[in-house]
Amino acid sequence: MEQGEAQPSRPTGLAPVVGVTLDLISKSVAALALAIYGCGFLIISINHYSFGFLETNPFRPRIVSAGAWFLLFVTIPVVLVGESRKLRGRTEIEQLWLRRFGTILFFHCVSSMFLGNTFAAIFDSRDYYGFDSSIWTLWTATLIMVGVGALVFLDRWQRFPKLVSPIASLLIFGFLIVYGCREVFEYHRASGAATALWFLAAGLLIYREGSSRSWILWAGNWLQTLSFSILGVLVFSSLYYPHIKSSWGGGSPIPVTVYLSKDSMIMPGQSIAVLLVDESDAGLYVVGKGDKRAAFIPRSAVGLVYYSDDISGFSLAKPK
Repeated sequence: MEQGEAQPSRPTGLAPVVGVTLDLISKSVAALALAIYGCGFLIISINHYSFGFLETNPFRPRIVSAGAWFLLFVTIPVVLVGESRKLRGRTEIEQLWLRRFGTILFFHCVSSMFLGNTFAAIFDSRDYYGFDSSIWTLWTATLIMVGVGALVFLDRWQRFPKLVSPIASLLIFGFLIVYGCREVFEYHRASGAATALWFLAAGLLIYREGSSRSWILWAGNWLQTLSFSILGVLVFSSLYYPHIKSSWGGGSPIPVTVYLSKDSMIMPGQSIAVLLVDESDAGLYVVGKGDKRAAFIPRSAVGLVYYSDDISGFSLAKPK
């Protein structure tokens, strides 16, 4: 072969790898978008049905935001459980300590409490009920957490009684469960303790699912996971999403003052202070304070909407 003759290029194998990678990325993005939309549509539908109506418009930004919030609240416990399994001790004694029941449960409780108080800012409980009312409970939980943490870290000492750390961790676990259930089911609000309850329960469920499956349904493991997923959507849409502030893309009703037009069938020419659940091109879905069912006000009956229930700051309503 002559020296000036071009050598045939050999396939490097890079093009097939890039093609497979792009195909995997596109399928993953499509699956993620479908999951966000599907979960969001279910959450919005359940939330609206609790007020007695169903909004049929499938192309709404609130559907995407609702699905994104749900996937975020599911992804965080999955990441925490995965990271906790990657923890490795520098010594054999430290490695055994990290694998003990008391240590795992304590760090999970600490993570749940931290996440609960971090995400409390997106919920309306701080606005309607006040954060200062539970400051003593927060200090109590902090002191208990510090005391239990000291006992858990002392468990690294080989001569330390091995039953103390699990019992202490179960104590803080029971405290978070009782206080979180009280906030959710008795006071019907999504406070820091109520949000910590979500991360605590979701993390334990994911840890159990990832470790072993002690019971299998007749159709296989996928049906068990699907059942837990549907249960998560129901719990999130009923107990947490209705309290996420609307400014964060949640379903918390907005206090508004509706000025009715003269063509309104009820209270023509007057104003009413209500909570705005949702709105569409046809009209407003509102609920009165203390009511459980929403009412629909057509656009033709609405003269003006002031986004506050306190009209003292509305300059147009004041006489010149």
